[in-house]
Amino acid sequence: MDDIQIGIGYEIWVDNSTYFGNYKNGKKDGIGTYIWNDETKYEGEWKENQMDGFGIYYFKNGRICKGQWKESKINGYGEFTWVEGKKYYGFYIKDKKDGFGIYYWPGGKFFIGFWKEGKQHGISKYIKGNQIKYCRWKNGKKDKMYMNEDQFFNCFEPEEEKFSEYFQWDINRIKEYMEIK
Repeated sequence: MDDIQIGIGYEIWVDNSTYFGNYKNGKKDGIGTYIWNDETKYEGEWKENQMDGFGIYYFKNGRICKGQWKESKINGYGEFTWVEGKKYYGFYIKDKKDGFGIYYWPGGKFFIGFWKEGKQHGISKYIKGNQIKYCRWKNGKKDKMYMNEDQFFNCFEPEEEKFSEYFQWDINRIKEYMEIK
């Protein structure tokens, strides 16, 4: 008889990494928790030994990344929180910010805008206290500044339009969305 894990199981590796969860055809598949020997942990969905579906990844240094995973990379909507209080809520493709997102720095600074391959790219709104700046980014560099809100709202690309309501949120609505006190 083959020694293939099926159903719920627990496994310990030589390096003291552990997995508790579902197996299918000898592979992690379904809901499970993997804890690496450095105490990094992933709780969530698995597919054929890959983090795949919704899950939460806890880094050794206290950072947390929760969201959609595909082939063991954050892919789709995700929320990343740093120990010092920074937060990013938005979209990822293969572990890189890609698409719309909101980035927060402690002290009240916000970047609301678009990313491509981990770099700011597209329309954005930057808020720091009472100061608001509107601009367009290209490959991580400011490409164009807009003088006022009217000019800004008339420059959206078609793929940016569907996110235009987020640019109209006030600080209190953004803080509520990002669970900032």
